[in-house]
Amino acid sequence: MKKRGERHSRTRKQEQGSILMVGLFFLAFLLLLAFPLLFQLSNENKSAGRSHKATAAISLAEAGAERAIWELNHGDITSWSGGGSVWTMNISSFPTNDGQVIGDIGIQVDLLDEDFPVVESAGNVLYLSSLTVDRETRVVLERHDVSISLFDYGVFGEDGLELASNARIDSYDSSGEPYDPANPSMNGNVGTNATHLGCVYLNANASILGGVATGPESVPENIIITEPVSIISGAKQPLSSPKEMPLIIPPEGLTFMGDYILDNGGSDTISESGEYTNFRLSNSSTVTITSEVILYITGEFSMVSNTQLEIAEDANLTVYLGGSFVQESNTQINNLSMNPTSLLLLCTDSFTGDMEWNSNSDFWGAVYSPKANVVFNSSANFYGSVIGKYVDITSQANIHYDEALASLEIVPGSMGSFYTVLSWQEKIQPGE
Repeated sequence: MKKRGERHSRTRKQEQGSILMVGLFFLAFLLLLAFPLLFQLSNENKSAGRSHKATAAISLAEAGAERAIWELNHGDITSWSGGGSVWTMNISSFPTNDGQVIGDIGIQVDLLDEDFPVVESAGNVLYLSSLTVDRETRVVLERHDVSISLFDYGVFGEDGLELASNARIDSYDSSGEPYDPANPSMNGNVGTNATHLGCVYLNANASILGGVATGPESVPENIIITEPVSIISGAKQPLSSPKEMPLIIPPEGLTFMGDYILDNGGSDTISESGEYTNFRLSNSSTVTITSEVILYITGEFSMVSNTQLEIAEDANLTVYLGGSFVQESNTQINNLSMNPTSLLLLCTDSFTGDMEWNSNSDFWGAVYSPKANVVFNSSANFYGSVIGKYVDITSQANIHYDEALASLEIVPGSMGSFYTVLSWQEKIQPGE
């Protein structure tokens, strides 16, 4: 019986061993089948990961192209690197809304001075170690030149404006009837590209006989500040897009005249256009413009006490200011035609200091100062339009907007451009 039991035990162990071997062989067989599948899944996972990175890269490239087009139409591409016909911008570590870095963007705008500029934008996303997935878009644009109305508001301050107590803005149209103080028009509109609280500020008893426009996507009621007894007669609404503030470029070919200095008590006439380094009227002197004249003053324009700049009734004067504007008290700029469209003061992009208006006599004309603040200290009447970076109108000042200024079709140097898309395509990467 004992031997029989031993044989039975050995047989059972042999069967168990056989089953184990069969199981091991079966497991090995399954592993052999699984390896190719795991390898395939690994490759598919890598491919899916690369595809995801490629999608992110093309999204970055397209975002860069959109940025360039926006800058061309609404921003200032001259703040980018480069110059002339080629401008570039690099955006490193572009983040998501939750702060995670997606990748980098490189943008180049080429042929900007041509009719069909080209935007090339590349998106780079980190993939493995130092390897990146790169995608690039190429956009061909078409440039459209338009004449932009500089003076479509009575007062416009790009960064904001303030009316002191008892300051007033209304309107009239010099191409029709003269200004009637008893019956002014209600189109003395003001505006700003700003959206911060107080970007339009009316002190007590200030009045705007017209509407107020604030920066795009703002809520005017929430950011306009009006103190007691101040008035805004028209609508308050946001701009649909920022008001264009084109840079002023003086005409070429003006005769260089050096410095113009009129001595104390002197008088003179100017009938020809020219470029001056400095233009100074000394005490009690008078200069009269007798024809259609353009003056480009690269340095200081100054009028000391008791001086006069007169524009004859049948004359027109356009002054380009590139340096500074100094106007002391008791000075007069007399536009004898009383037509604001015949006297324009246009500041170039190099004019960045404040323009302080201190004259105590009535003025007929228009002031455009896109890079500098305008401080109107005079209590006299101003017939025309004031456009500046920030406009500060002091107490008792009266601005009578001349609606005829808005229809000036061509103001030298105010030509602007906007761009539309002709073609948009992804550039094929080498080896793909």
